Amino acid sequence: MDPVIRHLEAVERPPSSPGSGRTIARFSVQLGDIRINGLMLREYTDGTRRTVSGNIGGHHAVTFQPVIAEKITEAASKALGGQIAEIVRHQSEA
Repeated sequence: MDPVIRHLEAVERPPSSPGSGRTIARFSVQLGDIRINGLMLREYTDGTRRTVSGNIGGHHAVTFQPVIAEKITEAASKALGGQIAEIVRHQSEA
């Protein structure tokens, strides 16, 4: 089952703590008949990216098997495309 990105918004948020990734996008994904909203694409200092969900009671609201997580992260990264460059450009103009 291939993930389909339904909505993606590029954001620029610094890491919440040292060693944690910075959030570069918020998005929704469709997996078959299930749509999941409020996911975050995080980028780490080594360049790797991960998809994470919001927390409920200190636990991730949604988790994925590694293979599915990689597919979602890849699809979100492709959907993000050049939007990060636009954020950086707008910040440098401010």
